[in-house]
Amino acid sequence: MDTFSTSDLRRLTTAQQKPCVSIFMPTHAAGRDGQQDTLRLKNLLAQAERGLLDHGLRVSEIKRLLEPVRELSAESGFWEKRSSGLAVFVTEGQWNRFRVPLPLDELVVVNRRFHIKPLLPLIGANDQYFVLALSQNRVRLLVGRPFGMQEVKVEGLPQNLAQFLNYDSGGRPSLAHAAPRSQAGKSSAVVHRLGGEREPVKDELAQYFRAIDAALREPLRDQRAPLILAGVQYLLPIYREISSYACLANEELFGNSDHLSEHELHSRTWPLIKARVADAQQEAAAKYRKLAGTGKTSDDLCRIVPAAHQGRIESLFVDRAAHRWGVFDPATGEVSQHAAAFPRGDDELLDLAAVQTLLHRGAVYAVAAEQIPAPPAVAVFRY
Repeated sequence: MDTFSTSDLRRLTTAQQKPCVSIFMPTHAAGRDGQQDTLRLKNLLAQAERGLLDHGLRVSEIKRLLEPVRELSAESGFWEKRSSGLAVFVTEGQWNRFRVPLPLDELVVVNRRFHIKPLLPLIGANDQYFVLALSQNRVRLLVGRPFGMQEVKVEGLPQNLAQFLNYDSGGRPSLAHAAPRSQAGKSSAVVHRLGGEREPVKDELAQYFRAIDAALREPLRDQRAPLILAGVQYLLPIYREISSYACLANEELFGNSDHLSEHELHSRTWPLIKARVADAQQEAAAKYRKLAGTGKTSDDLCRIVPAAHQGRIESLFVDRAAHRWGVFDPATGEVSQHAAAFPRGDDELLDLAAVQTLLHRGAVYAVAAEQIPAPPAVAVFRY
């Protein structure tokens, strides 16, 4: 399984004004129906080829552009690590693929920008939360959503307490080799377990936790999602006292989490946070209804798309299955809508509004039409 983050979104949105191919498809769990999945990808590539011909590319150019995607069919290691869906993005000089824990419908879009909307449930709405699975033997940061959870690789994150105590950040032997210095009036005795194994004292745990907190600052920068602590009960208050993350959840998962899989951690933590996530979406919908008719909301794409581009949208609901094609001119703010996509020029306006809202730190709810007050899109404006 691969992560898809806001940084990936920003990177993909830099590809503009040249043919961009976006391919989405469902996949089977690893070890099952691999041949069916590779055949499905080949069929979708054929659709992409036709779309690129409509954009004026020559056959030789198309073959070269799509070659990395074709090679996936023969990459056995790639298909052994499938998840529920596959998204592929390819343009001149750039190609990316994401195996995601999200069932995706078959879709091919060839446009002057990448189509992102099917992946918005991975980053869009305020239904994300984090879990810090914490122990002396293992540390993991995981990101969860209603449909699943995956580990986030964090540079510089201590792997375990023993490793951290053996060497400090400069590679020097550290506290594992000496008793901690005593403070006035306090004992400096080293605590031992039966058999001579040394039990870490609170000061050493605090140093370990400070190193963990420092490593998490960059990946959690600008995040507002709740962070659930998971671990044996006596460790969590020590970490909570040290943590610099502003959105630590009151909810905690007690017990040894070292051997819990991502699926098990999700099944135990999602019930702790589910009500909070549902409340956030309901509150956003209620705010739209309360402000409707005041000028602070809209269900008109001709107003929503320019507002998203200007960073004026606080929250946006879009129909995840709908498509609305047209052209947006950033210079004038004008939006033209079309009944069908025009090759070489049109944007999918719902996707464009959602991406721009996310890039300006608004909340996006890509949901079914029945969950939207006035489908296919409604917005609450910041101003």
